Amino acid sequence: MTGIPDPGAGGQRMFWDGFQWVPRADSAPVNPNDPNVSRKMRRLYLGNLPLHLGVTEDSFCKQLYERMKEKGMCNDPNQNPVLHIWFARDKGANYGFCEIASIEEADRCLQLDGIEVMGVAVSIKRPTDSNSPAGMVAGLQPGQAAPSAALALPPMQVQATTSIIRIEELLLVKPATTRQEYEDVVLDMNEGCGAHGKLKSVFVVRKEHADRNKDLKAGDVFLQCDTINDATKIMRAMGHRKYDGRQITMKSHEEYMWNRAIKPLMREKEDRETM
Repeated sequence: MTGIPDPGAGGQRMFWDGFQWVPRADSAPVNPNDPNVSRKMRRLYLGNLPLHLGVTEDSFCKQLYERMKEKGMCNDPNQNPVLHIWFARDKGANYGFCEIASIEEADRCLQLDGIEVMGVAVSIKRPTDSNSPAGMVAGLQPGQAAPSAALALPPMQVQATTSIIRIEELLLVKPATTRQEYEDVVLDMNEGCGAHGKLKSVFVVRKEHADRNKDLKAGDVFLQCDTINDATKIMRAMGHRKYDGRQITMKSHEEYMWNRAIKPLMREKEDRETM
């Protein structure tokens, strides 16, 4: 993302790290020590996870930390370098990603490739979009067939029925929620979802909107896509992602309902901004 939030505005921009939105660190993007700049080099792919045996993000995080500490891989043995862990939970999937605190610790963590978890050897590799050639996944060269467990981000095979997508309660609205936070969500959606399909508009339902219309819920987001095909691409690419650690839900929304409830609110907003 290109902007940094105004510290006084109360908003929290989210950073699209390639598989989910996470809070953006408040540091200059040109700073080489900025965790957002180094995020891709600190992110590792996890393959052959024993999800069927009940392994969880928390249990894996604990085991990975203990093994890194045991082998002297942590910069500070008293601080867990594993910042985030995400497991794919699509039908039949058994892969995930983890984010390590520093590039050095991520490099060392690669030595744990094949770590045994619940009797299963888990692979730890560089993800697709690190410094690997385009199309390379877990050491495979472009054009090679990858096993299903190594596919970094399999699309959800859904089909949009309209050009409007509704994302339920993407923003958790509270009494202290600021205007900046609503605007930040719009920017985040344009960046993350707009990369997969053409967007005409993004609208976030505010509390005052929901108070006036019982069919609306504060924090819901409506994406107006250029075509149904664009909506399908976005839903397949983004429908199983997380936003600030929470699973998001995307559904097709009837265009006549969007025209009746959302379009007038967008016109109101435009009128206020031109006054």
